[in-house]
Amino acid sequence: MKKSSAVTHTTTLIMLSVFWILASGASGADPKAVGAKVTDPKAAGQVVDQKVAEVKMAPQYKYNPAGKPDPFKPFIELDMAVKQKLEKAKPLAMSPLQRAGTDQFRLVGISGDERLRKAIVQDAKGKIYPLFIGTYIGLNNGRVVEILADRVIVEETSIKARAGKKTKANRITMKLHREEGEGKP
Repeated sequence: MKKSSAVTHTTTLIMLSVFWILASGASGADPKAVGAKVTDPKAAGQVVDQKVAEVKMAPQYKYNPAGKPDPFKPFIELDMAVKQKLEKAKPLAMSPLQRAGTDQFRLVGISGDERLRKAIVQDAKGKIYPLFIGTYIGLNNGRVVEILADRVIVEETSIKARAGKKTKANRITMKLHREEGEGKP
């Protein structure tokens, strides 16, 4: 029994001390801090005046957008002018045949029969390249459309046609030049 009465006595002491601390702290506290009602109307007016003065003394904040990004502007530019500039930009040439104009190449040979012909052109540096029907050549997206026994026909689309306007094809003929004594027994 001594143990249970000692535990009860200790618990009672702890509860009394907690109650005493809470009671003494609440009685000396500021009524506006605790949220208690003020019964004196004059004191209530002072509290209200003090709060109004605090609100008036707070600095006014005004947003100045100078030098700051627009939070409503999209990160990705969807401007039509930018899209048109990208479409107008010429794509990089994929092959050496597309890095020079068709007049810079010389037709040096044609082989094959009427069903399947191949042509060979030579650039200014002396490199040779094979041509087939459908091969791109020249700066203006020229394309080989026909290979005959003595010539190659290249069709180029004009700049206006690529921009979406009227289609106008320019046909360029590359003739095979035979040197003296060539083809004779």
